Amino acid sequence: MIDPPPGGHARRPAGPTRREIVQGVRRELELAGLESPRVEAERLVAAALSLSVGELGLSGGERVDPGAAAAVARAISRRLEGQPLQHIEGTVDFRRVRLVSDGRALIPRPETEQLLDLVAAWRRDRDAPVDALDVGVGSGAIALALLDEGIAGRVVGLDVSEDALDQARENARRQTTRRQTADDLELRLCPPDIWPALEPGETFDLIISNPPYVTTPEWAGLDPVVRDHEPRVALDGGEDGLDVIRTVVSGAAAHLREDGALFLEIATHQAPAVLALLEAEPILTDSRVRTDLAARPRFASARKAISG
Repeated sequence: MIDPPPGGHARRPAGPTRREIVQGVRRELELAGLESPRVEAERLVAAALSLSVGELGLSGGERVDPGAAAAVARAISRRLEGQPLQHIEGTVDFRRVRLVSDGRALIPRPETEQLLDLVAAWRRDRDAPVDALDVGVGSGAIALALLDEGIAGRVVGLDVSEDALDQARENARRQTTRRQTADDLELRLCPPDIWPALEPGETFDLIISNPPYVTTPEWAGLDPVVRDHEPRVALDGGEDGLDVIRTVVSGAAAHLREDGALFLEIATHQAPAVLALLEAEPILTDSRVRTDLAARPRFASARKAISG
């Protein structure tokens, strides 16, 4: 029998360190076959402990108490059940904007940040911030980035999902310390045919959209992390993936000012079809498709011709 220390109470064993917890989580994720288990382990543990990954790395020798260890266990369980890492963290960064991330809207992807690079380059040729329309505003990622970076002075965001608009409103409130985005972003619920949400004659310098472009057959085969935890309405673009894109292209010219621009994110296999849709619109000009950083055709754009 081991004698207790002076005072009559046995010393409780010290808990594992944060570094040891990360190593254990990494092993669990490796066994589950997840990609990038080290990176995910650090992010999961940091989120569970309400730390940044940097803070976690600097405090790796600190012990983890039972309550914190239970929080880590819950985070691991959610990830192994297939929930997106961003939903477990509760936030996602898009360019300079930090957004709430949950199941109400699509998680913004890195490719969409590249779409903003193209828009920023187009904007440099204009004298003043533009009025923009974001079709399928979702979490508010594009709209808030346009405002945060001074690309747009005002944005109207449309979405068919009230849940997505709720998330966009929440994200807008979180950004008001950077710019007056809560005043500059107007959010509207729109019908599937989109354009009745606008007033007759309401026009913009820029129309931008990351629409649903996955085909219905493709949707059924998506990674379950995406298919089961992100809103189908933000992903499924119909049998050929072009339902929403057709609607956007067919109505864009009526709501663009002269020399205004339309920018779209598309699926890589849709480039010829989307280019044909743009070129079929007589008032649109300079139709083109650009590639992403992986050299895949990803972004389509056109301008409204100047009359006369």
